[in-house]
Amino acid sequence: LEGGAADSPGRRVFESESCAGCHTVRGTAALGKVGPDLTHFGRRDTLGSGVRPRTDSDLSRWISDPQSIKPGATMPPTTLSPADLRDLVAYLEGLR
Repeated sequence: LEGGAADSPGRRVFESESCAGCHTVRGTAALGKVGPDLTHFGRRDTLGSGVRPRTDSDLSRWISDPQSIKPGATMPPTTLSPADLRDLVAYLEGLR
């Protein structure tokens, strides 16, 4: 299912936070053009154009503070509650 389940907590976080303003995920309201298309994010092996392997911990760190992984990255830091961050990471990992 492109876009993931509509009732997924992580999808709700993705669509309600700044993520959807920059990124596209087909099948959702996220139609941003600034960041990469994340429709099939869960199929990727790396983060930040190959800078780090795609692990839950690195993805959490990337979302919270991308500059700590890739100085100069255009993605701004995103402040989320621990629960919202976990839900968002699970959602992104499930995008296949």
